[in-house]
Amino acid sequence: MKKLNFFSALLIGLLIFSSCSNSDDNETELSVIGGWTVDESILNGEVVTNQSEIRLLTADNRTEFRYLDDIGGNLELRIEQGDWTMNGNVLTIDFDNSDFGPKVYTVTDLQSSSMKWESEISGEGTLKEILTR
Repeated sequence: MKKLNFFSALLIGLLIFSSCSNSDDNETELSVIGGWTVDESILNGEVVTNQSEIRLLTADNRTEFRYLDDIGGNLELRIEQGDWTMNGNVLTIDFDNSDFGPKVYTVTDLQSSSMKWESEISGEGTLKEILTR
């Protein structure tokens, strides 16, 4: 009887310890939240110049796009803000002061320090951007 109790306890202990793994504690969910710098923008296969573009996506689902705009030879800082949502790999941004409606980005690659997304620009084509943290 003592041997049966011992082996039962041993079996239960092995089952408990084998059901846990160290990798469960180390897994990190990738997130679009954070500050991103646009490294490259490609419109219809051609690289277009960026002027210090920054994309901020906050945990409270707000966004801020910052970029320098050439106005008559002078660079002016532009800031566009709005709300964002994510469904699968589709990121939708509804800018506060936009008459164009929500902007949809398809996230094609997301890593801990880089992201690629693409969007359609009405009348111009497909914009693909490579961003880094």
